[in-house]
Amino acid sequence: MKKVILAIIVILLIPSVDFAQANYRVSIIPDSIKENAGSVIRLREVVFDINSRSHAVLKEKKVISILHESHRSNSYFQETYDEFTKISGIKIVIYDKDGKKVKTVPKRDILDATAFTESALFADIRQKLYRPDYYKYPFTIEYSFTKTYNGLLAYPIFAPVQTYEMGCERASYTIRKNGSLRYLNLNFEHEPSINKVGDKNSYRWDFKNIKPYKYEDYDLPFPELAPIVMAAPNDFEMSGYAGNSKTWEAFGKWIYTLGMERDALSSKTINEIHELTKNLTTKREKTKAVYEYMQSKTRYVNVIIGIGGWQPFPAIDVDNNGYGDCKGLSNYTHALLKSAGVNSYYTLIRAGSNAREIISDFPSNQFNHVIICVPDQNDTIWLECTSQRNPFGYIGSFTEGRKALIINENNSQLVNTPALNTDDNYRYRNAKIIIDPDGNAKADIKNIYGGLYYDNINYLCYIEGKRRMDDVRERIHIKNFSLNDKDYAIEETRSENPLVTEKYSISADRYVKKLGSRLLFNINFFNTIIDIPSAINKQESEVFISHGLTKIDSLEFRIPDGYLIKSYPGNDTLISDFGSFYTSYSLLANKLKYVRKQVVYKGKYPPEKYDELRAYLKKVSLADKSKVLIVPKD
Repeated sequence: MKKVILAIIVILLIPSVDFAQANYRVSIIPDSIKENAGSVIRLREVVFDINSRSHAVLKEKKVISILHESHRSNSYFQETYDEFTKISGIKIVIYDKDGKKVKTVPKRDILDATAFTESALFADIRQKLYRPDYYKYPFTIEYSFTKTYNGLLAYPIFAPVQTYEMGCERASYTIRKNGSLRYLNLNFEHEPSINKVGDKNSYRWDFKNIKPYKYEDYDLPFPELAPIVMAAPNDFEMSGYAGNSKTWEAFGKWIYTLGMERDALSSKTINEIHELTKNLTTKREKTKAVYEYMQSKTRYVNVIIGIGGWQPFPAIDVDNNGYGDCKGLSNYTHALLKSAGVNSYYTLIRAGSNAREIISDFPSNQFNHVIICVPDQNDTIWLECTSQRNPFGYIGSFTEGRKALIINENNSQLVNTPALNTDDNYRYRNAKIIIDPDGNAKADIKNIYGGLYYDNINYLCYIEGKRRMDDVRERIHIKNFSLNDKDYAIEETRSENPLVTEKYSISADRYVKKLGSRLLFNINFFNTIIDIPSAINKQESEVFISHGLTKIDSLEFRIPDGYLIKSYPGNDTLISDFGSFYTSYSLLANKLKYVRKQVVYKGKYPPEKYDELRAYLKKVSLADKSKVLIVPKD
């Protein structure tokens, strides 16, 4: 009996092969990884086991130490699932800074919630969610789970670190499948180890001791800096629809198949389109009429349910219901154009003003949006179908200047959408400014915005009252200014190159500094702020300027009677690889005219150019701080 009791005691004393066996003391994290870190991945292991073209099982274990409150969101467990995926076996444990277990999270504390936004009318995407209620920093959280896939359009992307100021001690990604694997290593060079596990090939990537990436001015986007593993299937299947993504043509054919026989319209709608376009002669005229017809009849809602996450709603349903998502609205527009005798193409694209680039030599599902392409003899027409306000033929920062996949049954191909260039992205400003003897100023101002500037301001044309004026005042950077609501006007000019014109009058008390009887003021009335990048030894990233811009200010200052302009700056010309800057001054009687033109060039530049950019911007900033001195006449 004593032997049995002793054996039981010994068993109880043996630590279980479980989370608590590891040493998660924060103090043992190497200083080289902890320095500049807000969080550190202690361990992350992902195994993706592919059983067929439609079935796979993913197992993940992740341990992350949260060093600072600013990285608290990195402690959240958040995993989505839908009709094609199932999550099971979730286990979450929290440890204090010394690696002592605080608690194992009960299953009842893990939320099961919807994952769709307010715009989603139909969605089956849900999420398992846990946000720890532990607030003693630093702490460590560990979780593991299993995710089962019954439908494989894409394989999971793996990134050992997901954000700035996150370090990583150890991480691994393993993919097991029959036959060879198509993969891509981004921003790192070492190849995976390849071994045989049963009847499958096992590809394993290991990462160790990744120092945190510290954000620096003019950095490349984070996905272009940190290591990423991409893998993609050749053959796949979703909801009974088999496809292949080895080439863009093959992937496009699968998308084409999903949309087959979904472009039928009612005879009533077809007759309306015929009536609408019967007197129009050109393809562009017909396309514009159809596009604006579609905008007037529909609204955008998100549809993420089953294969509907990839397959468009039938055009006749969108027509009857008056709503659809990007797929449904684009397919509906395609059907309307077809009824008008206009050929168009359903087109996949990765949308977003800062969306990562499509990797053209790695065919796979890299898209999140659909638009329409209409080939024309003189110029291709692009249609954004989810906006009721978008001007015809204008796609804007959401989808400009990137790769898109035009869907054709047997000849799908990547093309480029037109880019907004330096001349397209403009802000022109004209102002007449009157200065009084007490140092106050009144100004009548007119601004014209195009391209990216148009995208950022045109929403003001569609809101009113306090909401509009609060935003207007937030955009004005003039000290001590006041603006009467009735003195503000804004107008949108809708075209394929749309613009917004804004007019307002303001008063600025004590704008001019009084020096006894003399008056001194900054020539840059609008307080244009040039951010001087930090003085750093830039090494991790190229110098990156995402868009070209043109800004022109034409200001006329009228000084008070009895005064004269004693001194004002000389003309400036600055030329660099990153842009140009010009100022000119002209004096006539009691009026001083000041013209400022700043041009920014889009581009990527070697890291050693950073100091040159910084020096150039310091000169621009210095010019913007120039003063004008006014004195009484003798």
